[in-house]
Amino acid sequence: MKALAVVALLAACGHDPDPAHPDAKVDGDALPAATATPHSSSIAISADGAELYVVNADGDSISIVDAHARTLITELALGPAPTVDSSGNFTPAVMPRALALSSDGATLYVTGERSGRIYAIALATRAITSMPVGSEPVGVVATADGIYVACTQDRTVVKLDPSLAIVATAHLDATPWGLAVTADGKLAASLFYGPGAVVLSPDLATRTTWTIPAMPARGDARLAHGEPRGFYDLAARPGTHETWLVHAVLGTDTAQPALDFERTAFPAISIVNGDAFAATLSTDAQDVIGIDGSIGDVVSGPHAIAFTRDGALALVVDTNSEDILAVGANRVEAALGRPLPGHMPEGIVLAPDDSVAYVDERNTGTIAVVALTRGATVSLASEGSIPRLVADPMPTRLGQHLFYSANSDEYPITKNHWIACATCHMEGRSDAVTWKFAQGPRDTPSNAGGMLGTGFLFRTADRTQVEDYWHTINVEQGGMFDPTAQGALLAALEQYVDHGIPAPVPPATDPTQVAAGAAIFARADVGCATCHAGPHFTDSGAGNPTLDLAGPIRLHDVGTCNPDDVAHQDVAGHARAACMFDTPSLVGVWSSPPYFHDGRAATLHDALELTRGTMGHIEVLSATEEDALVEYLRSL
Repeated sequence: MKALAVVALLAACGHDPDPAHPDAKVDGDALPAATATPHSSSIAISADGAELYVVNADGDSISIVDAHARTLITELALGPAPTVDSSGNFTPAVMPRALALSSDGATLYVTGERSGRIYAIALATRAITSMPVGSEPVGVVATADGIYVACTQDRTVVKLDPSLAIVATAHLDATPWGLAVTADGKLAASLFYGPGAVVLSPDLATRTTWTIPAMPARGDARLAHGEPRGFYDLAARPGTHETWLVHAVLGTDTAQPALDFERTAFPAISIVNGDAFAATLSTDAQDVIGIDGSIGDVVSGPHAIAFTRDGALALVVDTNSEDILAVGANRVEAALGRPLPGHMPEGIVLAPDDSVAYVDERNTGTIAVVALTRGATVSLASEGSIPRLVADPMPTRLGQHLFYSANSDEYPITKNHWIACATCHMEGRSDAVTWKFAQGPRDTPSNAGGMLGTGFLFRTADRTQVEDYWHTINVEQGGMFDPTAQGALLAALEQYVDHGIPAPVPPATDPTQVAAGAAIFARADVGCATCHAGPHFTDSGAGNPTLDLAGPIRLHDVGTCNPDDVAHQDVAGHARAACMFDTPSLVGVWSSPPYFHDGRAATLHDALELTRGTMGHIEVLSATEEDALVEYLRSL
């Protein structure tokens, strides 16, 4: 393992800070005390700094670690250890994603993304109780007012009392992810696909939306620009009314061939002061004269943030570039620690005296220990890592690492730490944007549930297997992959994509409506099942079980041709028409809007309305029947 590289930068370098001073008061109000407020994380620490608590998302357990001795105390199972099923799929039953300590430190609350439950662990006795809360809960915080959970697939935030009973529910229009308490005691939920966050009163009765604007193009596509997505984490900056949100910015206005690794995606930290958007910080294109960014080094995939207790320094964990970025109160990079001693960092917590940062390294099942030193400069120095698993049940770790890694120092899958597979396939799913590819506008499809059994790949059946994506690695990601010499790495990536990314858990649905919708879906006069057939709801590859690109290829024109679609060739050189499309699988369709190859339909209702008379015979449906059909699609 390489030693952690320490990069210490002067606080004044490379950036003209926002004219509005970051410490400015809001409307003259007194600032709150400089102390950290709760926010959801995959790792937490006891108030005395003696114990660490971390989720094992792929092991259906949580680990308790002695922070001083740096040894595992115990690993607590939240369910049976995950195993590989008869189809070769590895699917955790619980998948714990975040945890929070009660205000008295006696109880640890853990969300189970796949079980749909909240777990309460009495730390004195290790007794575990649980209750269902909704579909795919992730973020959790605990306050004196209650326990709050973000249920991503249901698009709800629920409030629980100490018995874990749901006492209030907020229904949202977008997907919540992380949770944080704001400086004024409200609850902020990051909205994974944007527009930013929603702020809720403690009783969940009132709300305000924070909209993070797209970053405008500035003449050179290497400068950060585009649509904000992937709002993983947010936290209130102590001593101010600011909340910082970490996310990505996607340059969807850049068309191929200009679209490449350094013009595609950018890391971002957006700052909201009170309820007003203040700034978005991103990278410096160092060879663009006269323009500097707040972040002097290229990093990618910011997933977690933690502040020092005085609010003077933010530490951002970058999952894809595998590092910690330190940003000062002046909104300028202060230091970079790279690489961390482990892979796939997803969470961070600081010791009570801020001298040490502990980082959840999901892929390696470790906790990275990083010493933080502050003075005239800031430094981050590795102190090794702490093993936290008794045994690792996951067989596809290498593929998982490759999928999430943009660490170009280790593997040739990108250049300069810019792009990982997960940059666009966030959480193995979609980024909810449309890219300007050479073949035409293309919405990012989901990989969840794997590609096996879904027929051909790409919207016009241009590829047959995950291994074909070395073309994407070398073009859009700037990689240098040799499919022959590095076939073992491609095989590992394929194993993870096809067997290690579980299908989404459907949201809560009305069983009566689902049954009615299923009957409508199967009706010959409606026609859905004509193309969306079989266990994966697709006719892709029908009559061609070996997926021979020379044919036969079953494609359809359903009236969704875009003026920018062009005729092209598949990966083997066979002609593909511009407007004939492969039938997508409907498994997990609710989790991957927008719809169609160019993302023109924002909702499932829109998808049905836009293709009345062109996709089967859905013009015969009444509004009531369409509602039932959508409810059935949500259940898949």
